[in-house]
This record gives sequence, C-alpha cells and structure tokens, in this order.
Amino acid sequence: MTKSKKKPKISKVPTSNVTNTDISNKDKHLIISYIYLDLENKKYSMNLLGSNREIINFYSDFNEKLKEYSEFENFRKKITTDKTYSKRNHIHPIDWADNQIRESSFTSLNSHQMEQISEDCWQLGINNDGFRIHGFFIENVFYIVWLDPKHNLYPRK
Repeated sequence: MTKSKKKPKISKVPTSNVTNTDISNKDKHLIISYIYLDLENKKYSMNLLGSNREIINFYSDFNEKLKEYSEFENFRKKITTDKTYSKRNHIHPIDWADNQIRESSFTSLNSHQMEQISEDCWQLGINNDGFRIHGFFIENVFYIVWLDPKHNLYPRK
C-alpha cells in the first residue's frame, strides 16, 4: 500500500510583528530560521541555477558555510568585530538606501515588519561564486528571507 506524500509547506507569508521566541540566548550559537523565506520572488530563487551540478554544488556550499557560521558562540559579535573574516565571507549589513542595491526592502515583509528589522538586515556569503543569502537578525537567530544564487541584490562591480 502506497502512502500519498504531501508536499510540506516551507514558506509562510508573515502577517504580524516579527518576533523571536527566545530572546534570552544572545550569546549562544547562531540559529538559522526559514520562517520568513520568500519562495515567491523569482529574482531570489534556486530556479535561477541551471544545471543539476550547480544545484548540488550550491547545497554543499550552503550546508558547509552555515555549519561554519553556526560554530561561533556569538556570530553577530564575530561579524561586527572581525572585519577580515566578514570581508572574506562577503558579510555586511544591507544598506537599503544604497544606490547600487536593486531593492528598497524585503518585498515579502510588510512595512511594519520592515520598520522593525530594517537596521539589522544582512548579507551572508555562501561561496566566492556570488551565492549570497539575505535576511535579518533578532538576537542570535538569522532569519533567511532571500536565497540569492546569482548575486542579484547587489550587482557585481
């Protein structure tokens, strides 16, 4: 007898305030959350990757890099104090006012949510080929909003 497999719901559209369930762990290891992952925006989509090889390489790089980031006891302190590490890993705050940036906000969040988190939005590099992820911090939790395999948010110089 074959059980029917239902496709799990990965993304949800946020409708209320952005909150962290446990704000008492700011010095603990990095936690990655997908609750605000935007799968509707085609500019920030895994569908931009062409071949299966590209996709496999991405997932390998993605998992290795997030594991590395999660090993720091206070990742946010690391990326704000160790400029060499941040530069090598293409980590920096997102400046929504920058003329080079292609967006004015995370389009999947409403204006109230963006107002809450706009000062703590970040780009984290996944590899040197241009793969980036974009999201925001609340304490030690990084909420991924966009997967950017083609470096579309910040055009290459």
